[in-house]
Amino acid sequence: MEFAYDLSGGSTTFLKKYQVAASNTVLGVPYLQNANAGTGIVLATTTGAANSLGVNVDAAGTYVTAQQTDNSDTQRLTTVIVNPHAVYKALLAGSATSGAAMVLYTATSGGSDGLTIVMDTSVASPDMDETYFFCLSGTNVGRRRKCTSTSSTTATFIVAWPFDVVAGDTFVSCGFTPTQTEALTLTTDLTGIRSDLAPTGAAYNCVEALFDSRTSSYGLISFGDHCFSGRPT
Repeated sequence: MEFAYDLSGGSTTFLKKYQVAASNTVLGVPYLQNANAGTGIVLATTTGAANSLGVNVDAAGTYVTAQQTDNSDTQRLTTVIVNPHAVYKALLAGSATSGAAMVLYTATSGGSDGLTIVMDTSVASPDMDETYFFCLSGTNVGRRRKCTSTSSTTATFIVAWPFDVVAGDTFVSCGFTPTQTEALTLTTDLTGIRSDLAPTGAAYNCVEALFDSRTSSYGLISFGDHCFSGRPT
């Protein structure tokens, strides 16, 4: 993840350095506040982000607790963006691996009114209802629509696609609905968002989806439960 902007209208990141309670060499991953009886801030998990603090911009290194024979300092610190209203840009992935191509949905047919698409693979399991579909190829290329219901391989829309969808047209789904607070699952390295799952996981505010290709589309999200927002759980 990387800082995109602040919902308060600013572009400045507020950075604070904190003691950590875990080893980490990956940048752009979310941290959570220090727990009671804990030794420092902790890494989020793929499905857990309660009491979020922010995203790191430097590496914490190897977590150490024991006194060292050379008397070197055992404290490990990392610098975190702590803006409560920060929006982060995260790559959309088609699996638990960051950078994995998004799931490709290929139309086998489409309704004559632009309101239904029959895909070559299930859109109901995992359920892509209430998510946005983006057209990668075909006469609707570059356009997006919110899916309002699913049944097996059929996706239904209330707002019609401008052109009839035909066999061979391709689509991807971001797996969430912008403007809603969704339960999202992060990739294993905690830097990306899994678009191949129905909303499940940790609460994030979904600000927008930036579609391009299967490997360069992004979700812009903020933390649904930030420890400095006045509403930590």
